Amino acid sequence: MKPKVIAWYQSISFKGLALLLALLLMVVLSIVYVMETVGVQLSTQSAEQKVAAESEAVGQSIVQLGAKIESAALSLSNAVETVESPEVLDRFFQNLLTNPAIGKFIAGGGIWPDAYKDDRQLLNSLFYTKNSTGSVERIDSYNSHLSAPYYAAEWFVPARWLAAGDAYWSQSYTDPYTAEPMVTCAVPYYSDGKFAGVVTLDIRVKALNTYLIEQGQLQGVYFSLLDRSGRFLAYPEAARVMDTSTAVPSYILSHEYSEKEASFTPIALAINDIMANRRHQYQVDKKVAGLAQKIVEQSLSISMSYAIAVATELLYPDENMSRSHPLFNLSVDTDPILNQPAFISVIRIPRMQWMLLQGVPQRDMYAQAIQLERQLLLFMLPVVVIFIAVTFIFFYRRIFKPLKSVREALTEQKNDDEFTPLPVYSHDELGALVHRFNQRSENLITAKQQALKAAEAKQQFLANMSHEIRTPMNGIIGAAGLMQSESLSGQQREYLSIISHSAKSLMTLINDILDFSKIESSKVELETVPFNLYELAQYAHELLRPTIENPALVDYQLHYDDAIPVELLGDPTRVQQILINLLGNASKFTHQGFIHLYIVLAQRDKDCVVVEIKVSDSGIGIPNEKLHHIFDKFSQADETTTRRFGGTGLGLTITRQLIELMDGHIHVVSQEGQGSEFTVTLSFPLAKSRGNPLVSYIASANTAPPEQPFTGLRCLLVEDNKVNRLIASQLLSRMGFSIDTACDGIEAVEKAQHELFDVIYMDMQMPRLDGVGATKAIRETNGINVDTAIIAMTANVMVADIARCREAGMQGHIGKPISESDLYTVTMQAREDNSAITMQS
Repeated sequence: MKPKVIAWYQSISFKGLALLLALLLMVVLSIVYVMETVGVQLSTQSAEQKVAAESEAVGQSIVQLGAKIESAALSLSNAVETVESPEVLDRFFQNLLTNPAIGKFIAGGGIWPDAYKDDRQLLNSLFYTKNSTGSVERIDSYNSHLSAPYYAAEWFVPARWLAAGDAYWSQSYTDPYTAEPMVTCAVPYYSDGKFAGVVTLDIRVKALNTYLIEQGQLQGVYFSLLDRSGRFLAYPEAARVMDTSTAVPSYILSHEYSEKEASFTPIALAINDIMANRRHQYQVDKKVAGLAQKIVEQSLSISMSYAIAVATELLYPDENMSRSHPLFNLSVDTDPILNQPAFISVIRIPRMQWMLLQGVPQRDMYAQAIQLERQLLLFMLPVVVIFIAVTFIFFYRRIFKPLKSVREALTEQKNDDEFTPLPVYSHDELGALVHRFNQRSENLITAKQQALKAAEAKQQFLANMSHEIRTPMNGIIGAAGLMQSESLSGQQREYLSIISHSAKSLMTLINDILDFSKIESSKVELETVPFNLYELAQYAHELLRPTIENPALVDYQLHYDDAIPVELLGDPTRVQQILINLLGNASKFTHQGFIHLYIVLAQRDKDCVVVEIKVSDSGIGIPNEKLHHIFDKFSQADETTTRRFGGTGLGLTITRQLIELMDGHIHVVSQEGQGSEFTVTLSFPLAKSRGNPLVSYIASANTAPPEQPFTGLRCLLVEDNKVNRLIASQLLSRMGFSIDTACDGIEAVEKAQHELFDVIYMDMQMPRLDGVGATKAIRETNGINVDTAIIAMTANVMVADIARCREAGMQGHIGKPISESDLYTVTMQAREDNSAITMQS
């Protein structure tokens, strides 16, 4: 046996390298930290300034476009004041609407005289537009008395209070003639120094939207445009900001869009705050309030809040109307257009009082910072890597390499070979350590080999002893059971009772030692199969009833909580063993009074239940100073207990160990002379559906088999031991079987090839061919007994033995000594369900 080889990740050389790499990582993290704080902040500021500059450039182009349109409108107003012939205006509009610079943005224009003060009759109005062929047409349908009073329209009323040379830009609307979204630029004209009407140029909103989309595509961003009231003029996806619920669709307000597009809400809130702050700043101004009231009185559609915004612009215009002004910047987690984190830059275009929004992906904003970070890392990393490499080489040659050689020597050690001393490469502390290690390793390996051999010998000894003791015990208990059914004298029946009781006590001792040995060697594997806890409790309760010496003096009861689900998942064999051990312990020490078994539901959730098992008795009790010893192995509360009551001192030890294997716990409360109470808490998953359990169990201990239940059935008994063959034959005959026998596996296979049997009872350990081999041969030959139920009837009762039976194709397992009730139950269940293996040991 050789010591375990040190894994590569546990070596000192690896740890040293890891330390140096950690230093490298700290340097890298320091660089990254600086970049992520100061560097990113500076880069982000630079990127934001770049975005703002791009927004201002686009905004400035819109300002210039507005200036050109206003200049054209002012020229038209001057012409209206001096020109009398409409033909001159026809040529003016012809040139204007076909102008290559601004003609594509202008849909039309008109002259709109104010009403006479005396007779309220309208002067003739003129409106020019381009038809589908691109020709300019004059329309005068607005002169009809049935047409809408345009002098009360939103684009007309504010122009009354404009100073000469100023222009008013309306909010967006849908033109009733072309059904196209428009924005109107209105300029007043005068007669004899008095307001006489307005001239208008209608701007295509679609043209503005197309222009902004083109600008956004060139820069890899997007633009949107809102008027002074927050109504959309342009948006990358125009259909999303259109109100189509009305007969004439129109662009909606930003806060209305945010109600159906949650990702736009932060932007809409910021826009509304800007407008609200400007409105609140001037709404207390008496001049603004007075002018706003006049605008509202003369208009059919202007609200007071909008009138305040218009009045503010008229009375307090921006100082610089030729430059756009930044409003705010905003970072959003999800942009409605980009569908990713974005940076929003908003500027105000003073000439039109519009707001221009630019959306930029945040990853593009941080691209500059990332690039700078990469450059710095590329510069610093080679320097740091070279330094660390030189340091590592030094330590590797002085320390790590000798350690590596020792580790490789350990790796070459084979578990099955003799230990080879490790080489000593240097006469320093490391060499002395290796030398001492060689000495200690040889001693430890020798001791380990001896311990493993002893443990293996103990397990083999216990298995052999169990088999060898169970075989004659089967004869003793079986013969005693058969004799008890005969006519005997009272003295003979008493002697048989002593034999039976002594044999069962010996079997209890054997089972306790085997269970303790399996638990100590960690060879107990818990099953997870569906089982009925009530049936187990009832079985254990009835099984222990005959052990009570004075039944008339002991109140022996089972209390079961009906709230516990019918089917749980767990190891029913071990749960049953816990119940039997606790009840057996109580019955052993209680001669009168009561023994009560309580099983209640402590907790339940969707997939699991917690069950509390409580065994109370009025027995001799346990002294307080002995309570902490009762779970110790080979220990009882009193040294005289074994002599007075018998037992191995392992029952409670095994019980506690089984409970801990199930992740449960046990608690005991006792008072000497008054009794004890053991409380066990176990958790069980719920069985989701009724399935076929891998292992089934006897439901009731006092259920005796009916008189000759298997009359008319034929069985084959395979048993090499003459005494056991005799006992089993007598039991099977009493149950009604017609019996044929075989002395070993080869004889059993031969008989199975020529004669049909209803059941085959198979011993495991036999000469020539054992029971497992015989079962496989019967199953593989596909003969007449290929589907016949085969039940192991054997003294091999270890978990591995039961697994071998299952794998070979058996449907049942009965451990020796054989009881009549076990034989009946296992046979019935094996015949009813060939897919299950029923265990009774």
